Amino acid sequence: MTVRVVCQGLVLLVSGAAAAAPLSLSQALERAASSAPEVQVAARVLDEAEATRVGAGIFLPTNPRLFVDYRRLAFSAPMDPLNGYNLGVDGTLEVSGAGFARVEEASRRVSLAQSELQLAQTLARVRAWLAYVEAQAATERVRILEGALATAQRVESASRERLKNGVAGEPDVAAASLEVASVRAELEESRRLQEAARASLRQVLDLPADEPIDVEPAFREPTDVGTEDELVTRAIDRRPELASVKARLSLLETIDSRLFREGLPRLSYNLGFDAAPASPVFGYAGLGVELPVQRNQGPRAVAQAQRETERVRLETELRRVRRDVAATRKSYLSRLSQLGTLTKDAVPAAERNEDLVEEGWKAGRFDIFRLTAATRELNRVRRERLETLLSAWADYVELQRASGGLTP
Repeated sequence: MTVRVVCQGLVLLVSGAAAAAPLSLSQALERAASSAPEVQVAARVLDEAEATRVGAGIFLPTNPRLFVDYRRLAFSAPMDPLNGYNLGVDGTLEVSGAGFARVEEASRRVSLAQSELQLAQTLARVRAWLAYVEAQAATERVRILEGALATAQRVESASRERLKNGVAGEPDVAAASLEVASVRAELEESRRLQEAARASLRQVLDLPADEPIDVEPAFREPTDVGTEDELVTRAIDRRPELASVKARLSLLETIDSRLFREGLPRLSYNLGFDAAPASPVFGYAGLGVELPVQRNQGPRAVAQAQRETERVRLETELRRVRRDVAATRKSYLSRLSQLGTLTKDAVPAAERNEDLVEEGWKAGRFDIFRLTAATRELNRVRRERLETLLSAWADYVELQRASGGLTP
């Protein structure tokens, strides 16, 4: 019994540790590509496209018709037999290869649905990545403000101590208390934004609203990217928007071929036996051909116009690729430069300034207002660096999307 209780306790501990493990970025992207709401809908559309394969190659445009009629001699006469019948079957045949064209069209519809699914997965990865780094940034904001609150409370405590010692006045304590209240209010707002960021991540990953979720706390700087030509080459080869347009263009070409073949004349046949009253039994067989009066001119004209539209769309998308990659890459590199200045110069300078002012305040050389100003400036610079880092990540994710880096 003791061993069983201990084992159960270990299982609970392991389960609790697994539940508390933060969600990694790779896990978030993988789940978004399989479980995001728009991905689920796109997967159903793919199933619909797969269903169009069923019966696509049937070469009988209509079901064969079986007919029977009864005949009786209409006047009185000593003839035999008085009764007759006609038994036969007729129908139409497609000999133009339209069935093969419908099979090919169904295959192209599946290819288009697959490219649309890939596009939905890519956009889901983008949304998940942005939501993930936003959640990381929200966690970092909370950490920064928690540190600022600890500093403000330390200054408030020191101000009260200085008031007791007669080296500070009530205005100093009031200013320190005001700073504590202000930072505490910002901290509550940052915690609200943190929960909002987690809710957005749950929405992208299609998780229950009450399911706990946490991200990895490390909010690192994004890595460098390749040259513009390398990114453009990758985009042309792997960008899902281009694949989707190409698949739609291929589908329209197949539709035009299918409409042409369906407009060709079809053959009709009839086979049967004819036994008229007072007549011998005859077997008969016949063939007919349609007159090419209606040949799908209207639907073919629409399909051809749509095909030209998709060709223009493809050309414009190809021209847009280089512009998107170039603009996003420049913005990203600019963000990295700004981030480097804030990280290497601004934040250390603000931290050093706060330390010096606090030491001077303790020594009586500066008043409390100089110290609160230095503290606020440090928090401002830290938040500016955080927002710049978040913007750099947003540009990095957009550059990956524009260059096809999120497409397997």
